[in-house]
Amino acid sequence: MLTTYRSLLAHPGALAFALAGLLSRFPTSMLNLSVILLIEGTYGSWEMSGRVAAVGVIAWAAQSVPTARWVDRVGQRKAMWPLTAISVVGAAIVLVTALMRGPEPILWIGVILASLSGPLGSLTRARWSHLLKTDDEIHSAFSLEGALDEILFILGPTLVTILATTVHPAAGILVAVTALLVGMTWLLSQTSTEPPARGAAGTTGLGLKVPAAVAAISVLTIGVGVTFGAVDITTVAFAEDVGYAAIGGLVLGVLSAGSFTGGLLYGARRWRTPLWARVVAVSVLFAIGFAALGQMPSLWAYAAIGFFAGATVAPLLASADTVVQRVVSQEQLTEGMAWVRIGMGAGVALGAWIAGRGIDVSGHTAGMDVMTWAAASVAVLALAVAWWIRRDTLPARPAAIEEEKAPDEYVDGPPLPPGV
Repeated sequence: MLTTYRSLLAHPGALAFALAGLLSRFPTSMLNLSVILLIEGTYGSWEMSGRVAAVGVIAWAAQSVPTARWVDRVGQRKAMWPLTAISVVGAAIVLVTALMRGPEPILWIGVILASLSGPLGSLTRARWSHLLKTDDEIHSAFSLEGALDEILFILGPTLVTILATTVHPAAGILVAVTALLVGMTWLLSQTSTEPPARGAAGTTGLGLKVPAAVAAISVLTIGVGVTFGAVDITTVAFAEDVGYAAIGGLVLGVLSAGSFTGGLLYGARRWRTPLWARVVAVSVLFAIGFAALGQMPSLWAYAAIGFFAGATVAPLLASADTVVQRVVSQEQLTEGMAWVRIGMGAGVALGAWIAGRGIDVSGHTAGMDVMTWAAASVAVLALAVAWWIRRDTLPARPAAIEEEKAPDEYVDGPPLPPGV
């Protein structure tokens, strides 16, 4: 397994951009929870904290495609500097308003601006796809990125919770913004691995001509997002209800540790199972794991089962990204992945809001019910959209290579979208 990832990181510039991208993505795991804890601590309402966080996530989802299209067109450096500046200003507005217990609409303005961060999760994936040549390498690289994301979700929530409960409720936001600035500066300074701007090549974006498989996987990630939104707020509320508020983030870290492990194991294997079948299988395992998590009677059992439920997360998200990589061209990759993030973001916003409202009325058990039903919906959605994913990721192959390669090994690079 280590040999697989060592060979990937041996490519010139790969280790540097992977680490820089990891650091720049810390707000992904910290900002939403930081806002929830800051607002709950200053205003005393889980529903309000979930509502404000939901506004931010909806804004993040809405900006995903336009900003990704802009990044593809003008290049990462020209697009990401102004977006990073806007995000930092928004975080500052949230921080000052919450500490002064200002009106909620100003918090909305702040989280909307803070969410205009651009396609943080797609920047390094686009660099991998530009750097690597074979489908096997890209599969492993995307799985590595998924595993690295879980480092964020191991450290981020744990750090946020510890800072909010022992230092200051605002400390998590300050750390997230600092990581964004340092990581983005480092990443954007690495020009040798930056994909060329699409504008220079004269190609066009996807616009509304989204391939069916991309649309299908985006629908699937709505259910995944609802589950995540419910898990975040429910876990923290569960820990608080049983008198261990300071370890809520640690429990979220256990879930992410499971995902980190699952992602590395998934990416190290050369799968012969077709991609569409892997999406369905991992979705069903995800549903089983998180539905079981929603039934746990104690925080310790919740953490233990959470590790195994979490092991399905990175493989599912890596498979979703691979679907996009299969059906859009390199010049449209960042934009294509943004559609997946829209589904995820919309789901997280909905899950956080519904779970937060239920928790205010009935305690953490209401959030666990939301998590259970959302997880079950992932399996249903996967089965519903499998036909479109299968059709677009298994195009007709030349007869000359039909017998030479396994069903999931024939693509050397991302083909053009169907019909192009």
